[in-house]
Amino acid sequence: MSTTLFKLAPANYFTVFSAIHSFVIGLLPFYLPILIWQQYQQLAPLTEFIAWTGAGFVMALWGWHQLFIRGYWRTLVTLSFVFEVGLIYVALFHVASTNLIILGLLNGLFNCSYWMLQRILFNSISGSNNTGRLFGNLQLILGLSLKLGILLGGYFMQTHPWVIFALSLIAGMGFCVMALSSLTTQAFVYKQSDHAQAKSALSLRDKLVFLVDGPFLYLESYLWVVSIFHLTNNDTSQFSLTVIALSLALGVIFYFIKNTIDKQPQQRLYQVATLLYLGGWLVRGWITADWSGFTIGLGLLSIAFATALFRLYFNKRFYDKAKQQANYHYLISKSLYSQLGILVFFSGLTLLANLITFSLSQVYWAVLPLIAVYVLYQQIDSKDKPIDKCLSS
Repeated sequence: MSTTLFKLAPANYFTVFSAIHSFVIGLLPFYLPILIWQQYQQLAPLTEFIAWTGAGFVMALWGWHQLFIRGYWRTLVTLSFVFEVGLIYVALFHVASTNLIILGLLNGLFNCSYWMLQRILFNSISGSNNTGRLFGNLQLILGLSLKLGILLGGYFMQTHPWVIFALSLIAGMGFCVMALSSLTTQAFVYKQSDHAQAKSALSLRDKLVFLVDGPFLYLESYLWVVSIFHLTNNDTSQFSLTVIALSLALGVIFYFIKNTIDKQPQQRLYQVATLLYLGGWLVRGWITADWSGFTIGLGLLSIAFATALFRLYFNKRFYDKAKQQANYHYLISKSLYSQLGILVFFSGLTLLANLITFSLSQVYWAVLPLIAVYVLYQQIDSKDKPIDKCLSS
């Protein structure tokens, strides 16, 4: 490995770090909802697993924060891959004998170690007027590496699971060697993170939005993955090819959108994206395996587009607000409230699923009113300043 690779610029360091993690996530963590569904064939075990994932994230967040403020950057990078590879090992070889609580807590540890680093790195390389374009680029790059992992994971999972474990181990060790050798990125991240700045109070609106956003992140990923699996006849190969085809189609669309998002009227487009997001959830509850193949494909593409567009505008709003306040503490608060929302929502859903029987479509219909909370995030807080003024003050 050359000296040049050890001294990657911050933006390149962020891209390589996120792309390798996305590839490894595609190899197996992406399939966790399907593995749990195949084992239990019920909704309650899956929602219980998600609730424990939220609990694991919350418990790990305090320790992650303590390591970060003390400057243990390389330790945090290494832990993100250790937890990820450990999760893959347990899920590949011991999922049937592992308690859902342990599996969920391990997943929470990994999620905290990866997503906190990813957000800190993204925030450190983004400026006041390029968060939308950068996040669009991120979606494209991570989407491609994630889908490559999904393709390989779907191919080897049933026949050669050790290949998945070996690939994840090689990828993780490769980046850790680079991270332990780098002398430049750590200082840059700490300089940009403003973690020593006094913590500013989070508005009630933002707290509500984050509490609701956490459950939606898992509804649109873990539960929706199971729905797509059912729509593709419970066939892993067909499922992975469908996900990859959707990603390629969305990649073409977002290649053009990302370059103009920072120049567009943000509030109006956020409203449009929220309405489309609502429409996407209506279609989720509506679509069934009885539809024709073409109609299912069109429905899945519409849902994927509405979701990705909303996430693009929501995350641009999120990172812009973070730069108007104490960056680091805003990122920490977002994670904390989102994970508490996950813990409460999916604990309640698990309790309900153990009492009565309902379908995933009924869950999608039931959460529709909660989307109204996202409207609160379009409003400007009275204490918010324009970004340019905030940076110059």
